[in-house]
Amino acid sequence: MRYLPATMHLPLALASCIAANTTASTYTFDPQVNAGTQLAPAAPSAKPSFGTKDTWRWQLLLGGMSDFEAAEQVEFGLSASYFIIDNLSVDFQIEGDYIAQPVANAWGGGATILFRWHFLAYETWSLYADAGSGVLATTVNTPSGGTSFNFTPQAGGGVSFDVAQDLRLMVGARWYHISNANTGETNPGRNSVMAYVMLSVPF
Repeated sequence: MRYLPATMHLPLALASCIAANTTASTYTFDPQVNAGTQLAPAAPSAKPSFGTKDTWRWQLLLGGMSDFEAAEQVEFGLSASYFIIDNLSVDFQIEGDYIAQPVANAWGGGATILFRWHFLAYETWSLYADAGSGVLATTVNTPSGGTSFNFTPQAGGGVSFDVAQDLRLMVGARWYHISNANTGETNPGRNSVMAYVMLSVPF
């Protein structure tokens, strides 16, 4: 049996260690595993909640009002709300009206701009206050003895709450005024209390 010289023992030991470490650190690339890790889809972003800044909503309106004397009014309309900051919106509304009043009843149409603040806002309901003004043109003078073109300042409040996914019901009341702001020969004016419901959906 032949023995290696002592001077050969150290180089052979180093060579064995290098070979063992190289084998242990060999990396195997699995395209399927790596592709699955890299191409995993991102989680979908959550829908913005009601009243979030820079969101829009549509509203359908149906309301009735009375001056508790001799005049009653029915109003239906469509509005778009834009939230300029969280829970504060500016509303652009168009409406049609039927007015029962002394002398002659009237049909009318107009437009209104309102600011609405949901001062107590939760995920599924809120309390709000709103105020604004608009214009109203009618087929006959409104009130009787006034003019057929008037201004309609108004203010009030209400409650909103979810009734289904992406559908919110709004119920409120307002002071509603009709006046020609002294642009006619006479300005009888009229103050009424308005009650209304609105259906609100996002877009």
